[in-house]
Amino acid sequence: MLLNIILIGAIVISLGVIIFIIGRKFPKLKTLDVDTVPQAQTAKVRDKILLDRMKRTTKKSKDAVRKQAVPIFNMLTGLIKKVAGKVYDLERKYQKQATEKKPLSAKESKTKVADVLAKAQAFIKKEKWNDAEKLLIEVVSLDSKNKEVYHGLFSIYLSTKEYKQALQTAQFILRLVQKESRRVEKQSEVGQKYYTVSNASELADVYMDMGEVYQRMEKPELALANYQKALEVEPNNPRNLDQAIGICIILKHKSLAFDLIKRLEDVNPENQKLKEYYDKLTNL
Repeated sequence: MLLNIILIGAIVISLGVIIFIIGRKFPKLKTLDVDTVPQAQTAKVRDKILLDRMKRTTKKSKDAVRKQAVPIFNMLTGLIKKVAGKVYDLERKYQKQATEKKPLSAKESKTKVADVLAKAQAFIKKEKWNDAEKLLIEVVSLDSKNKEVYHGLFSIYLSTKEYKQALQTAQFILRLVQKESRRVEKQSEVGQKYYTVSNASELADVYMDMGEVYQRMEKPELALANYQKALEVEPNNPRNLDQAIGICIILKHKSLAFDLIKRLEDVNPENQKLKEYYDKLTNL
């Protein structure tokens, strides 16, 4: 018992060392802000992701303490060395990058970004999440507004069930996409004019991603709210209608579910799920 108490005390002190190191090297950062990303703010975006990554590593160590005190001691000792070494290595790396006399040209930067992204995607396919995340964070230093980078990070966090990180990443993607939106006039199949945004499909996809995260977090009302936002900008997407109908049935929103099923029937009358949905609606 006494040994365990001593070890737990050592672990608490060790965790304090980790937090102290990270706190010194990476000051508290605000939520990702598109307006502060360019030039000098690029490093903050990168460091925000790195800081969150290290915090998650530390949290995993804390959770392990509750399960088993003694075996964790050696692992945590190694973790301290690993995190401290990583922080100092990253600091030296960024200082070196900042003092380079000849920055990459636009063409060179674009080529390097494409190369690193390709490698990261290869790691994602192999489910080597940590390796992929490291590469994507590297790309942030080169192109902090590259949506493909954040989509990659979103995919990683969703796959590893780090839903808080996935949601934050999706929210940042949303802000990037919204900044690119332009109001446009279109014409329906029956000749009726209506207004939408230039990137409606992309915007709807981001809302659907956020809805999926909320659904996995067991927050169905927030999931539905985002699915509805997706349908506002892209009303007749069968996949999005299908997802929204499913959550409506879970929440027993019978009236809304019926309206969405009718819309799905109008745009995709051959959909195999229509009968199933009507049956479920009848039983609500």
